[in-house]
Amino acid sequence: MTITTLAAAASTTSSDHHSKMESVVYCIVLLCLTSGLWMEADAKAEEKDCSGSCPPGWTKLGSRCFIFKNQAMNWASAERDCLALGGNLASIQSTTEYNFIRKLVRTATGQDLNFWAGGHDAVMEGVWLWSDGSKFSFSRWGRGEPSNYRGKEHCMEVNYGANKQVNDVDCLDKQPFVCSSSLK
Repeated sequence: MTITTLAAAASTTSSDHHSKMESVVYCIVLLCLTSGLWMEADAKAEEKDCSGSCPPGWTKLGSRCFIFKNQAMNWASAERDCLALGGNLASIQSTTEYNFIRKLVRTATGQDLNFWAGGHDAVMEGVWLWSDGSKFSFSRWGRGEPSNYRGKEHCMEVNYGANKQVNDVDCLDKQPFVCSSSLK
């Protein structure tokens, strides 16, 4: 091979390589833009619709609906009743929700009744879960609670004691309850 042939081959190879690199860069940019659009569309689809309304009898707070049921039931029966209504026993995700559901009960009854919420540690002692499957990151336990008194307290009640906080109690106790559901 002559030097001219080698130079021409190198030039062609360099030109082909440059062209291929441009194509790869173009594809990467296109892929990034497309995936960015998909991620944005996906994020918008996951945003909660706060403009919707709750079913009759339910009260809206943010992207959730709540209802107080003033029938005393054990925890499992209360959860089953909430499921039949399209929700679960209420999970409490913030201080705002905690105060809201306490006010919901007080408004309906004129008093600070103890009532069921959706928290339980029935699966494993000390590992608290919400019946709706949401992350358990909020609680307002009363002093010394949860205590699992006599090894039988696995369900959450609200409005416990003088400070009206959260307590673990026997799941077979009968209390009124609050259900919650996400806006559809």
